[in-house]
Amino acid sequence: MPENPALTDVRPEDARTPAQSSWLPMAAVGVAQLMVMLDVTVVNVALPSIGADLPAGPSALQWVISAYILLYGSLLLFGGRASDVIGRRRAFLAGLLTFAVASALCGLAGNQELLIAGRALQGLGAAVLSAAALSIVLTVYGNEEQRKAALALWSGLGVIGAILGAVLGGLAVSAVSWRWAFLINVPVSLAAAGLALRSLPAMAPTGRRSLRFPTAFLATTGLACLSFGLIQLHDGLTSATAWSSMALSAVLLTVVARMELNRADPLLPLHLLRIPTYWLSSLGLLLAAVVMMSSSYLASNYFQGAHDMSAFATGLALLPMGLASLVFALFVPNLINKVGPGGAYLAGALAQIIGAALLAAGPSGVVTAVVALIVIGAGLPTCFVPLYGIGASHVRPEESGVGSALLNTFNESGAALGIAVIGTILATSLLRETASGSSTAQAMTVGVGHGFLALAICAALAAGIALALHRLTRASASAEARAVADAE
Repeated sequence: MPENPALTDVRPEDARTPAQSSWLPMAAVGVAQLMVMLDVTVVNVALPSIGADLPAGPSALQWVISAYILLYGSLLLFGGRASDVIGRRRAFLAGLLTFAVASALCGLAGNQELLIAGRALQGLGAAVLSAAALSIVLTVYGNEEQRKAALALWSGLGVIGAILGAVLGGLAVSAVSWRWAFLINVPVSLAAAGLALRSLPAMAPTGRRSLRFPTAFLATTGLACLSFGLIQLHDGLTSATAWSSMALSAVLLTVVARMELNRADPLLPLHLLRIPTYWLSSLGLLLAAVVMMSSSYLASNYFQGAHDMSAFATGLALLPMGLASLVFALFVPNLINKVGPGGAYLAGALAQIIGAALLAAGPSGVVTAVVALIVIGAGLPTCFVPLYGIGASHVRPEESGVGSALLNTFNESGAALGIAVIGTILATSLLRETASGSSTAQAMTVGVGHGFLALAICAALAAGIALALHRLTRASASAEARAVADAE
């Protein structure tokens, strides 16, 4: 029987090293990731203008933020399943179209009910396209070096998107109208969709698989209860509604876990959580998200509350943090090559400890705060890239959607948890300091310092996880090297 020339022409080292792919798919999903993260924070500085224009009350304004977070966090796992079942490109385009329609609805909303409905629909679209986008990154970029670079860019764009939200929101309010903070998403979404249609491979699913709607409903409801409970913690750590919602979440997710145990095609890939490096990476992503979102939240309150800066000026003061993340993301692949993913993650955690410690006693001024935020921002991609890389290394191609979505769920839960806990610490400190006779600026400085002290503790926990991952990944790399040497 003659040999297949397509196989005989491939050298062994080429078979082990996938060829590099075009960067056009990364451009499409990167723009979408930037937009999704931008819309997490874009309304924060625009809320007063929205409230006056519609009009909308304090409770409705809170749900303008929370509706997006609630749907985004709870539907990520289902979005990952959808990308595995209907195909990554189809899911990405469906999520992108949903996000564009929802953005138009938000921008044209004539009352608070329509705006909240639009934000909820945005969250649904964001969950589907975000889960599919990360799955696309992991599927398209099989070459190890290129995957590191792609994950570095993905993480950097996510951080700068969250920071740019405050800048764009402030700019829209100051120059035109808060509505353009949403309407700008429509042409950006259409451009990303056009680029995706041209550059993304079909990535059709293998075999016929079900969306598993009953299990998906229970899992989504459980995650929604978790997100709702974390949101309600904004009212204080003693909120009965918050804790009862999270208790119901624990019950529902336990039921889902029992249903999913030992299934051949699980919606919730529990087998991944049995792998030490995967669950440690997931916990690390939760802590990294706590630091990222809470740092910008505390700094925004400090700039406006202690220095009476405008929304737009506050956004500009936060911008160096996002730029530092994007710049340092370019160096993360080389750092991983030199010290390994665990070592790179440890470097990022140490940067966060230093940055948070500089502010833990209370910022001494705007310049000090900006410098400390730059240090924290520089450490963020050095955390996110290795963690996504380690976690994704255990995910099979056919479950890249749910596998990456589970990592993203930990990330999003960390963001919500961070704002809830750090927000409560800040509010409690403000009440205590104001009652003792401190001025508003002094009380804000002290409260922000207490918040950053809590973040320094989170970063210290992350450093412990990094040490464990460094030991485990080095042991795994040594075992693989020995296996290759024995095979040769």
